[in-house]
Amino acid sequence: MNQDSRPKVFPIFPEQYAETAAALGRAFINDPATWAVLPDVNQPAERAERIAQLFSVAMSINRRLGHPTFGIVEKDTVAAAAVIEGPSAPSMSETILTGLREAPRIVSKVGVGAIRRALQLADTLHRNRPQEPHVYLNLLGVDPDYQRRHFGIALLDHLRDLAAQRSNLAGVYLETATEANVPYYTRAGYEVLGEIFPLGVRMWRMMQPRRK
Repeated sequence: MNQDSRPKVFPIFPEQYAETAAALGRAFINDPATWAVLPDVNQPAERAERIAQLFSVAMSINRRLGHPTFGIVEKDTVAAAAVIEGPSAPSMSETILTGLREAPRIVSKVGVGAIRRALQLADTLHRNRPQEPHVYLNLLGVDPDYQRRHFGIALLDHLRDLAAQRSNLAGVYLETATEANVPYYTRAGYEVLGEIFPLGVRMWRMMQPRRK
C-alpha cells in the first residue's frame, strides 16, 4: 500500500469516546484478557457493551493524564482506534487516583469483581513494561464491520512514525493475549520480548524498535 492510499489517522476527540469505545468493545469481544476480566458475560451484545464501558474509562483516564487516542473515521463513523501512552507514563497509583471519579459509573455497569480483575491485570502489565522510554500501545482495535481494510496497519504505521521522531524512545511496545496477533505484529516489525500470565492468561510482550 502506498502512502497516498493508506487510511488517514486522526486524533479522537472526547465527544467521540463513546463511539470509539463501542467499536473497541466489538473488536475485543473474543479477546482472552477481556474474558478473564468479564468471565460471566456470554451474550455478545451485552459483552461488547461492558467491554466498551471499561475502555471508555481507560480513554477518559488517559485524556486526564495527557495521553492521546488516535483513530480512523469512515463516513463519520469511528472504525478503528489506538489508545496510547507517551514515554512519561503515570504510575499505577496515579492512574487509580485519576480514575476514582469514574468509579461510581463503571461499578454500576460492570460490577466490583470486574473492576478488581481489571486493576489486577493493569498492575501486572504495568510492572512488566520495558524500563527504557517508549510509546505504549494500550489498546488497538478495528470494528469487525471494517476489518480487512488495512486500518490496523495504518494505525501501527502512525505510531511507528511518532516514535521515529523521538531519538530518546526505544520504540512502540504492546501486549497481546491473542496468539493469532503475534504473526500480525511480527510482520509490522514487532519482536517478542517474552510472555506473562496475568489472571492466568497467556500474553505476549512485543516491541517495535524505533526506526533510525
